[in-house]
This record gives sequence, C-alpha cells and structure tokens, in this order.
Amino acid sequence: MKLAKSKKKIILIVALSVFAVVVCATTVTLLLLSRIDYTLAENPTYEVNTEATVASLFGEIKTGALDDPDGKLDTATIGTKTKEATLISQLGTRKTINIEYNVKDTLAPTITGDDELTFMASDEIDILGHYTAEDNSGQPAELSVVGDYDLTEAGEYSIKIVARDASGNEGFKEILLTITEPPQPAIATGAKYYIEVNREQNVVIVYSRDQSGNYSNIVKVFVASTGAEDTPTILGAYTIANRYEALFLVGNVWGQYAVQIDGPYYFHSVPYFSKGDPWDDLEYLEYNKLGNGASAGCVRLAAIDAKWIYDNIEYGTVVKIYDSPTLPAGVVKPTAIKIDEDSPNRGWDPTDPDPRNPW
Repeated sequence: MKLAKSKKKIILIVALSVFAVVVCATTVTLLLLSRIDYTLAENPTYEVNTEATVASLFGEIKTGALDDPDGKLDTATIGTKTKEATLISQLGTRKTINIEYNVKDTLAPTITGDDELTFMASDEIDILGHYTAEDNSGQPAELSVVGDYDLTEAGEYSIKIVARDASGNEGFKEILLTITEPPQPAIATGAKYYIEVNREQNVVIVYSRDQSGNYSNIVKVFVASTGAEDTPTILGAYTIANRYEALFLVGNVWGQYAVQIDGPYYFHSVPYFSKGDPWDDLEYLEYNKLGNGASAGCVRLAAIDAKWIYDNIEYGTVVKIYDSPTLPAGVVKPTAIKIDEDSPNRGWDPTDPDPRNPW
C-alpha cells in the first residue's frame, strides 16, 4: 500500500516537472519570437536626388523584419531628415522608430558647351551665354570664366569655364578662345557692293557706298546657312570669282545661282536632289535649317537671295566672313521660311521666281 502511494507521488512529481519544462520552453520560445534585435547604420548619408530605401538605414536586423524595407527615402533636398520605420517580430508585434539621416551634395556640376569658341574682337562678347551648367541638386549653378584673355585683342587664349553649386562643389571645362580681327573696310576695288557674312549669326549683309565712298549703306540682309560644326565656312576676306547658274555640289546634289567666294566655297541656293528644269526636287529638310549652320562649308541662301547675288554682285567684290554674337546696329536677322513636310509643294523653294513655282 505504501509502495503504491510512493509510485503515484513519483508520477505526480514527474508530470509537474514535465509541465514546468514545457511552460518554461514555451515562455522562452514566445520571448524569442517576440524579440526585435537590430543595429542602425552608422551616420547614414546619401547624395542628393539619388534613390535610397528604408533598409539602408539599418546595419543589421538580427531578429524580426522591416514592415516596408523598400520604402523610399526623401533625398530631393539637402539637409538632415527623419524617416519613420516599423519592425515586426515573428509573433507580429510591431515597433516603430524614427531614424535620422543626412542628404548632401558632393558632386561637381557638369558643363555643356563647345570646346572652342571664335569671336570677332569686341567688348560685347558673351562667353558664358554659350554654356549651361547642370547640378545633381537640381539647383542653378553659377558660371564664371577663369583665365587671362582680352576680348578686344586678336589671339588665342586658354581659359576655363567654371560652374559652382550652392554646396561649393566646382566643375570646370577647358576652352580655347580665339579672338579674330574685326572686319576692316573693304579694299578699294571700285566694286559697287561689299558683302559681310556673320558666320555665328548665319546672316549675309550687302553694303553699298555712301557719299564719302565708304561701304556703309545697308542694301540687303539675307538669312543663310553657313557651315555645320564639322564643316565650317572659312573665315577671312575674299573676292568674288566665278559664277554658275547650276553647280554640282558635295553630296551629289545641285545648287542654283552659285557665286564663288574662294575655292570650293560658294554662295548658292539650298541644294536640290537633282539638277532641275524645273527645280522642283528641293532638300526641304535642309531648307528648314536656314538661319542655322548646316552646310558643307558654302553659304546657303533662299533661291531669290542667291539669285540677287548672282545677278548683282560683280567679279572682284570683297566678301568678309567673320564670327560675332551681335549684328551691326540697325540690322535684324530675317525670319526664315519653313516648309511643311507634308506639303505637295515641298520640292520647290517658296522664293524661287520661276513662274511654274506652285507657291
């Protein structure tokens, strides 16, 4: 009888022990499952206007998980920011914290513009007008010119265009600046007219003599297309030589009313795909470039303007070709006609005086 009672007591003790172990294990498990253990990133810093996520604010998440690890951080402006982040344990308990991070601008602005500039000597040259600067902050960058140069003295100058952003980062672009002599009065050839071509403005100006014999009276102003960037029109002074009513040009095309400036450089109409009679096969896309550099080096004109030069400019007339950001006082750049690409008349120059011209 005593033995039976002892066995029951032992069984009870064992059962209680097992229960205690189970309770203890369960408690430990629940504690582990509810635990959120993490470390934050040390001094999290991001470049302005770059993509960054909440996950990058943490060094390590040992237990638990982020509610929205791919949530975006605000990096649109510079400064110290705060981001709310929520972590979730395996049991689903949540912990929300606020984390500070920094947004900085450490990148230099980028400068866009030509590596070389050429101007006629003048004290009104706007060098910086030929350049733009972009900064990753999205804010304007201040442009300046660094170097020794004289805009009124012909020569070549090595200068730098510098862009500085609001954070003090500086980018620069090295430039070769060429200053040429301004056009001189035409030599006394006795010619009725004198012609200037402002290559930068794509404008042709025709002068006649005043009462003192100087070429100061503006007779005609034409909008033109001088040479493209990789095929520039020559600079300098030349005298008119040959002329051709039709001329075969570079690129297997034809031009009307070609008047020779020097060597392979001519005044002529915008090119045609084929020699005409009639001239109804115009490169109309090139015509729409009048007013901008686009040729292989010649000076392209509307047909009626090329014909005026062909009809009126005599042999030996001086042509001065130069660069300047401005036009002489009183001269306004003419507006170039634009041809609708869908027009059935697009093969014709709208100014061609041919009576068959449908325009």
